[in-house]
Amino acid sequence: MHLMEPASIGNLRLENRLVMLATHLGYCEDGIVSQKLIDFYSVRARHRPGLIVVGGCYTEHLGMSTPTMIGISKDEHITGLTRLVSAVHSFQVPIAAQLYHAGRYAHSLILGESAVSASAVPCRLTRETPRELSIDEIRVTVDNFAAAAARARSAGFDAVEIIGSAGYLINQFLTAVTNLRSDKYGGDLESRAKFAVEVVRAVRHRVGARFPILYRMSGDDFVPGGNTIVETRQLAPWLAKAGVDCFDVTGGWHETRVPQITMNVPRGHYSYLAEGIAEVVRVPVIACNRINSPTVAEHILSHGKVSLIGMSRAFIADPEFPEKLRSGRSQEIRPCIACNQGCLDRVFMIEPVTCALNPEAGMESERTIGPQGKGSIAVVGAGAAGMEASRVLALRGFDVTLFEQNSEPGGLLRLAARIPGRGEFAAYTSYMWRELKRLGVDLRLGTAATLSMLAAEFYDCVVCASGTIPCAPPIEGIEQTHVMTAYDAIELSPTKLGRTIIIGGGAIGCYTALFVAPQAESIDILERGDAIATDIGRSTRWIIMKALTENNVRLHPKVEVSEITSDYAVVNENSRRIMYSADTVIVATKPLPRSRLVEQLRQNGINVEVVGSIAGSDNLLDCIHSSYRFANAFRSPER
Repeated sequence: MHLMEPASIGNLRLENRLVMLATHLGYCEDGIVSQKLIDFYSVRARHRPGLIVVGGCYTEHLGMSTPTMIGISKDEHITGLTRLVSAVHSFQVPIAAQLYHAGRYAHSLILGESAVSASAVPCRLTRETPRELSIDEIRVTVDNFAAAAARARSAGFDAVEIIGSAGYLINQFLTAVTNLRSDKYGGDLESRAKFAVEVVRAVRHRVGARFPILYRMSGDDFVPGGNTIVETRQLAPWLAKAGVDCFDVTGGWHETRVPQITMNVPRGHYSYLAEGIAEVVRVPVIACNRINSPTVAEHILSHGKVSLIGMSRAFIADPEFPEKLRSGRSQEIRPCIACNQGCLDRVFMIEPVTCALNPEAGMESERTIGPQGKGSIAVVGAGAAGMEASRVLALRGFDVTLFEQNSEPGGLLRLAARIPGRGEFAAYTSYMWRELKRLGVDLRLGTAATLSMLAAEFYDCVVCASGTIPCAPPIEGIEQTHVMTAYDAIELSPTKLGRTIIIGGGAIGCYTALFVAPQAESIDILERGDAIATDIGRSTRWIIMKALTENNVRLHPKVEVSEITSDYAVVNENSRRIMYSADTVIVATKPLPRSRLVEQLRQNGINVEVVGSIAGSDNLLDCIHSSYRFANAFRSPER
């Protein structure tokens, strides 16, 4: 297996070819390394990836996006960084610090002053205009990169990585979109690259000839007028000559409108960018972006171009990834499904990172599997909540029986996986089902749990994770034969829908629209709220909205359906009565808890608990995390 073979970056030897890439976690305060950060990386180092890159580590105050980042701009940061390095080194794993400067991606509200950039070009991300760095300030900025690298070496890091990707400061100098300078740092590509080359040279000068320098680059900016693989293939040899020992090749800026790391991007899709750079340099190249499985990684390495595989969210989802692979247990690797609910969406909200699928991520010292339990538990419903509760209860030693009325597990995940670009939900369901089998859970598919059945088997507790049922809003004509629920529309896959109206513009309505689009003559989403898709995370919402536009779905917020006739949906819009032609009406309003069984059990004195959406959880992260917390704290009632 190529992935587990040793490799080298300069004189740094790696046990295997898996690189845990730098990830903003939001665990620090004023840049100081926290115990939370150390715990997070210690758990991942324990399972021995080839290299861990931490960051971004801001090189100066003006380079900081948020105070919760790691600081490497002052000597007072070194003590905490040394503690982090020592923790990772205790597992014989090398560690690198990513040197970071946000440039115009920093916000004045956080900096207390204007952000800086190559030129004063308005930033779409912050909606602010940075000020242009002077020549003298550029020299200071370069020196700050070098000083930060020296601090990294003093703290014991084995390497540094300079970030020249994602639209940050170095990118802003490299592309003509944001570099309008007329001095020696502006103009043609070689002049625009002068800042990047100077940063590399300055870092090399400060750390010496044998200290490894990585460089994270955008293989393609994916912004109009930005650099493409053509320009970056010119750039890479210049940087290698200046002192770069390894290139870590990603794609895109934060403001690109080409999806990069969301679920709809095929696995390993952007590896061609890394391969393109590998063709023009003689140093190792890391491929990354949407690589979440050993199979994909092995396929990329088999081309013989890139030397290393970079993953970030895969290590958040499963810290044991390298060890499971090493010991032949690849089927036990919890997959990252690129939902972004626990990572990127939380970063955009300036909240600490966790993982929707891994409730222990970011809470390594707070959440560990609880003490061994004793007793028999019935879990009703094999959706996300039921599967997670069953998993944790089984790990704790309980006898668990899981009932699912459908012939397949997954609950709403099973339906969600049918939506175009949402297929990764099926990967999680498959993983969980294998885990439950491995843990010895009694799995009963195609079995609707009833009061009599549960009472007859004398369980110590019944855990209801039975989910929700579609809600029929109080609309005149809702009982018409051409009206169906969103669940049925996805489950039954009806054809020839004609002119289609979807009532409800949340995630359910949007996903249903994308699913039925090929069978509909036209689609109108009618939403009573102020906006469409407000319950979809920021990193994914724009992609769903883009897909709706591409499928010619018409969006109508701030409208309320008052009546459904055989031919129309009648709405009240701005005090006007408007009729929308409708051959099919799909109801996608907020569902209701499926609580009938719970009420029956309670009425008959049977101990019952509820988890997941039936208990009010309204997204995947909350369903899984709340189920984990419940199952981890559960105590069998005294008999």
